[in-house]
Amino acid sequence: MRILAIALLSASSAALAAASAPAPPLVDPAPFKKALEGHVDTKLRGMLVHEEIESHLDTPMKIEVLGFEELRPRGPVAEASANVVVRSDTREGTGTWKVDFELKDGAWQVTRIGIPEQSFGAANYAMVILYLGGMLAIGWWTSRRISGTRGFFIAEGKLNHIVVGISLMTTYLSAFTMMGLSASAFSNKDWTWAIQLPFLVITAFVITRFVLPRYRDAGVISVYQYLEQRIHVSSRLLASLTFILFSVARMGLVLYLPALAFSIITGFPLVWTIVVMGAVVTAYTAIGGIEAVIWTDLAQAFFIVLGAALSVVFVLADTGMAEFARVTAAFHKFRLVEPGFPKAGLTQVVALWLVLETIFQTIRIYGTQQDMTQRYMATASTRKANASVWIAILAYIPLGFAFYFIGSALFAYYTTVPDATVPALVANGRADAIYPYFVASRLPAGLAGIVIAAIFAAAMSSIDACMNSSSTVCIEDFYRRLSRVERTDEHYLKVAKGLTWAWGILATLMALSFMQITQAQDVWARVMGISTNGVLGLMALAFLPWRVHRVAAVTGFLASYVCLYFMMQSSLTFLLWPVVGNTACFLVALAANAVIRLGAGRRGPQAR
Repeated sequence: MRILAIALLSASSAALAAASAPAPPLVDPAPFKKALEGHVDTKLRGMLVHEEIESHLDTPMKIEVLGFEELRPRGPVAEASANVVVRSDTREGTGTWKVDFELKDGAWQVTRIGIPEQSFGAANYAMVILYLGGMLAIGWWTSRRISGTRGFFIAEGKLNHIVVGISLMTTYLSAFTMMGLSASAFSNKDWTWAIQLPFLVITAFVITRFVLPRYRDAGVISVYQYLEQRIHVSSRLLASLTFILFSVARMGLVLYLPALAFSIITGFPLVWTIVVMGAVVTAYTAIGGIEAVIWTDLAQAFFIVLGAALSVVFVLADTGMAEFARVTAAFHKFRLVEPGFPKAGLTQVVALWLVLETIFQTIRIYGTQQDMTQRYMATASTRKANASVWIAILAYIPLGFAFYFIGSALFAYYTTVPDATVPALVANGRADAIYPYFVASRLPAGLAGIVIAAIFAAAMSSIDACMNSSSTVCIEDFYRRLSRVERTDEHYLKVAKGLTWAWGILATLMALSFMQITQAQDVWARVMGISTNGVLGLMALAFLPWRVHRVAAVTGFLASYVCLYFMMQSSLTFLLWPVVGNTACFLVALAANAVIRLGAGRRGPQAR
């Protein structure tokens, strides 16, 4: 009894002390609410899901922070769970956002907005696993037919031109198209960017009429061999190095972006998503070579087309044709060019610059990028290789329009059916995740897995091509070209396979490194500008009827980087970077060549 009395007395004393102790200070939610509402309002105003919906439609759209379930300041940073409602005149969507704040200049600012995870389901995971297993099976099947480096790099020139054409299309498409074009159509006022698509026909004509036949006649495996034949080995090595830099960055980002979207939507760990995707694409590319790349591209094209078709059907069914027509008409979502054709300011994204950028960039891609040109040698003849290019481009154009259409349809759907998750994605700079979010949240079990597999397929079709082509240029442009020791073809094949595994590991590490970068796409834009600048101008010099001096070619190439530096420091629209950079390379090289020849003429015969 004495022990019990002591225990009761101690408990009473503790309770009394706790009651008399001052309560922890309450956190005033007002500054956090103001910061969050201001952040979302600013982010959404330019994306037509806020102000203009009120002015154009009888559907006022309001986004309101109701309050916070949890609010935990820790010095200059804070975490919160915010209850949010998105209201229209007839419906509303609620949700809980995970918000990170940071104290800057005495005011709280939003640094990140997270969304609730979706239940992806066993059936959907099964479809994704089935797709990944199928890719590995194709790699194993094609590996049995490789007998040397020509088989590993160009499949002995025996592949069907239709299959090669579809492979070119899927490599060019990538996950950027599936998520990027739909995000662009969702976010922008109209289809201004879609004006690029019809002009791809010009690229097909230029490549098949002037470029591809020259490569076939030269018998090159690496496209940069042609630079040595026409100019000098220095030009070959410069172009090859820039392609490798481009490939490493591209593989990392193309692996990272769909993995990030998948992780955001499903909650599956981002690191494991990257590792699994990277391991599968590396394995089938390393064991199967270019044949594995091309045949998996064919299977991936099937998933991409099926995924696009399913998306169109379900988003229209959920929106309703009447609402779809009403919203898209009110916002001119299918308009290609603004009325009056605005003046082409050098800092603006306008139709004229879009067309010029398309012509320059796609000729560079189809004419100088090893992951594309390598497949021209995988067919039996120049005529069939030309047909492959036309198949690729004519198949891509309607697919591009399809993904623009999906973005516009998603805009109509989320205008009609408010969803608190969508403004959270937009406000956090993840508009490219809206399409995967719709798939995961609205499509039936199993079908959602097919569309997510299609997004993975679009990514992997670009990554596998970069891996194989990077191994090709390393062997052909550096190892075989610079080696002074005779080695067997079997040796080069082993090295090529080892390099493919190395590229896969490097691509995975690059994708993981993008996790630490807040604006991965901005980094990619700069890397692409650096690694592709001047290459088209350099290759154009090789197509001249006369030979350009090696010093003149390198001078022009370096001049393009001087131009790029000043363009990056200016407000000039990035659409003009490839136009100005490659033109500068070409013209400066011609001027330098004239000076060199003039000087050589005074001194006697020029030594090349």
